Amino acid sequence: MEIEENKGVRGFEPISSDQMYQIENKGESEYSMNKILMMENAGSRIADFLVCEFGDKILDKDIVAVCGKGNNGGDALVAMRHLSGYVLSKGISDKRFSLSVNLLCRPNELKTSEVISNWTITKKIRSINVLTLESNTLAEIQEKIRKADIILDGIFGTGIKGNIDEPYSSTIDCINNRKNNAYILSVDIPSGLNPDTGEIKDNTISADATVTFHRLKHGHVKGASMAGKIVVKKIGIPFETEEGVVNHC
Repeated sequence: MEIEENKGVRGFEPISSDQMYQIENKGESEYSMNKILMMENAGSRIADFLVCEFGDKILDKDIVAVCGKGNNGGDALVAMRHLSGYVLSKGISDKRFSLSVNLLCRPNELKTSEVISNWTITKKIRSINVLTLESNTLAEIQEKIRKADIILDGIFGTGIKGNIDEPYSSTIDCINNRKNNAYILSVDIPSGLNPDTGEIKDNTISADATVTFHRLKHGHVKGASMAGKIVVKKIGIPFETEEGVVNHC
């Protein structure tokens, strides 16, 4: 495991997925830090990470975000919007680069108000090509993945439970088959990796890097072989939300 930032630094130690949910919920209910603000900050950190990793070489990359129904997919949607703004601000014609969002569901199946809001924005952006299971077949979506230079894994977050079924299982296999030919970046945690135990399911993303938020999760450490380089980013959640949740408080 390579933790790129803040290794062993107080305030970044691993926590459980349940503790993270409590922190997020306290941030919203007690400090008015709405979850859509957390999503905006998380997505912008992902975009910034990719720009720092690739520099202006990112202007020529085919970038594909693969999104599930939940807020993990919402973080990826935000990241793609920020990447679009970055590339177009360079004066590059939108015909010279490729950004696409592959939604592994129908839009009416999206789970939260935060991801729905960001989907509503994303589908209006001309510079982002959108594929969904409503408008495209799974085969068309997976063909887009096979042509990608950078794959943003926003399929499952820390709330994953049970077995991984279609359309997710074959799509994860499709992404993993691009390993060493495309750069795979997981949002928060590699899809399929248990965030608490580090259990690696048969269908788990093998990432080149993982950008996680607020703190490490136990699964990053225990299942580090799938996470690649791990980067922890703070996303504006007040530190006081950890009171009564994390032992140091």
